[in-house]
Amino acid sequence: MPLSKPYPPTEISYGDWNDLADNYAGKAATLIVDVNGKGDYTSIQAAVDALPTTNAGEILVKGGEYLLTKVVKIDGREDLVIRGVGKATRLKVANKVGCSITQDAAAGQKNVVVSNGGSFQVGQHVCIRDSANYMVNVIASINGNTLTMEDVLEETYYAANGGWIYTCHSAVYVTGGSKRVRITNLLVDGNRLNQEFGRTGYYPKEHQGDGVRVSDGCEAVLVDHCWVKSAIAHGVCLGGTGHRVFSNECWDNGYDGINAEPSCDEILIANNYSHDQAAGGWNGIQFGYSTYATGNGLITGNVCENNRQGIAAQGGHGVQIIGNLLKNNVEDGIELYSMDRFTVNGNIITGADDLSDMTNAGIHVEAACSIGTIAGNVIELCAGIGIYNEEGAYVAIVGNVVRKVVKHGIKVASNLTANGRDSTIAGNIVIAADSGDTDTYDGIVVCGDRCVVQGNRVDDCDRYFIHIDPTADKTIVLGNQCTPYTGNAPVAVYLDQGTNTMHEHNIEE
Repeated sequence: MPLSKPYPPTEISYGDWNDLADNYAGKAATLIVDVNGKGDYTSIQAAVDALPTTNAGEILVKGGEYLLTKVVKIDGREDLVIRGVGKATRLKVANKVGCSITQDAAAGQKNVVVSNGGSFQVGQHVCIRDSANYMVNVIASINGNTLTMEDVLEETYYAANGGWIYTCHSAVYVTGGSKRVRITNLLVDGNRLNQEFGRTGYYPKEHQGDGVRVSDGCEAVLVDHCWVKSAIAHGVCLGGTGHRVFSNECWDNGYDGINAEPSCDEILIANNYSHDQAAGGWNGIQFGYSTYATGNGLITGNVCENNRQGIAAQGGHGVQIIGNLLKNNVEDGIELYSMDRFTVNGNIITGADDLSDMTNAGIHVEAACSIGTIAGNVIELCAGIGIYNEEGAYVAIVGNVVRKVVKHGIKVASNLTANGRDSTIAGNIVIAADSGDTDTYDGIVVCGDRCVVQGNRVDDCDRYFIHIDPTADKTIVLGNQCTPYTGNAPVAVYLDQGTNTMHEHNIEE
C-alpha cells in the first residue's frame, strides 16, 4: 500500500529526487515510483493500477532500470502522465522466456501444457505457435506445467510440429480506449537481441514487441522526449486518433522507428530523430500500410537517417510531409503508396556522396495515388530517380530542385503504363541527371497521358533533357530551358515519341 497523502499538492523538481524518502514519498499529489524503494511504489504498473481511471494524475519515475517481465499496461485511463528523469529512467524488456509444448493444445480450449510452467508469470503476453499457426494470448493462471490463457485457442498447436510458447510483450501498452495519456522523458529498451519475433502481418490486432504501443480506440496519446531503442518490432506504434509523437529519438528497432497504422487519424509526428533501424529493419516513419485505412497526418520537422525508407505513407488520405530531413536511406527518401490528397513540401532528401543511397527514388509515388503536390523539395545524391511519379494522377510536381541522381531527374509514369496521368511538372530545376554516365536516363521523362511540362530548367544531362515516351498522349511541353554543359553534350536535347504533343517556346541551347 502507498503511504497516505495528508498534505496539499507539492511541486516536485528533478533536484529533489535524492530526498524522496525524507521529503516527498507519500506527500506529493502525484505517485512516485522508485525501484530502490524510496517512493510510493517500486513498479510503474503498481502505480498505474493505484490511480483512478479518470483524472488519473501523474506518476514520477525515478532513475534506475525497471526490468519488465510483463508489459506496463495502461488500460482505460484518462489524463495520466508517466514522467521519467531522462535516460536514467530505463524501462527494459526482460529476456524472452520460452519452452516447448509437451501436449497438443486443441482449438476452442484455453490450456497449454509446457515443459516448464514455472518459467512464466500470470499476466504475461505470450506467443503460442507451431510450424503452421501462431497467436498472441495472455496467461490467466498457472497450475504446475499447465498454462491457462485468457482467450480460447483459435487453432490446434501440435507438439510434434514444433509447438512452442514464449513471452512477447511491448514495454508500454496503452489500450482500452485510454485518452490523454502522456509518456515523457524516459528511455525504453526493447532488448531485441534477446527476444523472439514470430507474428505474421505488419500490424496485427495484438501488440507484440513494440517499444510503446497504442491500440485502436485510444485518443490523444502523447509520446514526447523519449529514447526508444531496440524493440524487436516498432519503436512507437500507434492506432487511434489525435496522437502526438514529438521530439523522440528512435533507433535500432526491428521494424519502423515510428509507425501509425489502422484507424489512425489526426496524427502529429514532429521533430523526431529516427535513425539506423536494425539490419533488415524498415522505415524511419511509417504512416499507414498497404490497404489499411488511415486518415489525416502531419509529419514535419523530423530527421530520418540510415533506414530502409525515410518516410513511407501508405493506404490513406490527407497526409502532409513537410520540412523533414531524409538522409542516407536505402530505398526511398519518401514513399507514397495508394495515398489521396497528399502534400510533400519543403523536404531535404540527400544521400551519400558515392551515390549509393535511395536505390528506388528520392520521392516515389506508386499504387494509384491521386491529387497531391510535391513542391519545393531538394533531392540530391540519389542512386535511383529523383522524383518518380509512377502511378499518381493529378499530381503537381512544382518548384523542386533535383541534383546529381544516377537515373532520371523526374519521371512520370512507368514505361509499361500511363497511370501517372494528368500531372504537371513545372518550375523545377534538374541538374546532372544520369550521373551514372550510362547515357540511358533523362532529365525529365513523361510516359503518362495529358501531362504538362512547363517552365523547367534542365542542365547537364547525359541523354535527353526532356523525353516524351511513346506511351504518352496529349502532352504540353512549354517554355522549358535546357542547357548542356561544355564537353557533356546529350544525345539530343529533346525527344518526342508521344502522340498529340504540343511543343512550344522551349529554349534548347
